[in-house]
Amino acid sequence: MNRVDLIQEIINKKKAKNYLEIGFGHGDCFFNIRASRKMVVDPEFVFLKKRTIKYFFRNLSKNLANKFYNMPSDDFFIKRSKILQDIRPDVVFVDGLHTFKQSLKDVNNAIKFINDDGVIVLHDCSPSCASEAYPAKSYAHAAQLNLKGWTGYWSGDVWKTPVYLRSLRGDLKVFVLDFDRGVGIVRKGKEARPLEYTPTQIEAMTYHDLDTKRAELLNLKRPDYAKEFIETL
Repeated sequence: MNRVDLIQEIINKKKAKNYLEIGFGHGDCFFNIRASRKMVVDPEFVFLKKRTIKYFFRNLSKNLANKFYNMPSDDFFIKRSKILQDIRPDVVFVDGLHTFKQSLKDVNNAIKFINDDGVIVLHDCSPSCASEAYPAKSYAHAAQLNLKGWTGYWSGDVWKTPVYLRSLRGDLKVFVLDFDRGVGIVRKGKEARPLEYTPTQIEAMTYHDLDTKRAELLNLKRPDYAKEFIETL
């Protein structure tokens, strides 16, 4: 299973109609998702002709009414708040700028508008090496740094977002599935805060902290737990 499979299974089980994606990439995820209403936000859409056409037509009936918002996600949540209040998302996929600061803002903004029983899916929560997890400003920045062990893939420090939520948001349930570079799940619901880190402590954490306490920090679940989770929806 990967993030696309997981999102689709969540949508199917919940019979969800409204899907919001933050961060388009090349459309690999967005165009393959089947939902009645699909919205995507990105400040710089990149459409690779052959690849985009393939994904678009593979799922044609669910792509004809797509809504594209060419703006930063912060602006979207402010300027399009009326739309989100009228059509509250059932599922939100957060895969925008791979920084702690921005991913946390995206999750917090999504929580304001998502349906009470909605699900937020957060990608890149469990990078496999220090170069993937380097806290750069962007992919381009990371790629220019000649990082030791650089694989060409960048998750950034998104992993700190589940740590923050588990430390400071007792009104949310959070865990990370151990596949596809870590797929986080965030839902509304009271839960005793299992972590007690302060924002300053989280900000100061490094990849070494993650690597030595990965399961504890992320509430990491084995891949097959995804099926168990979906059955609870």
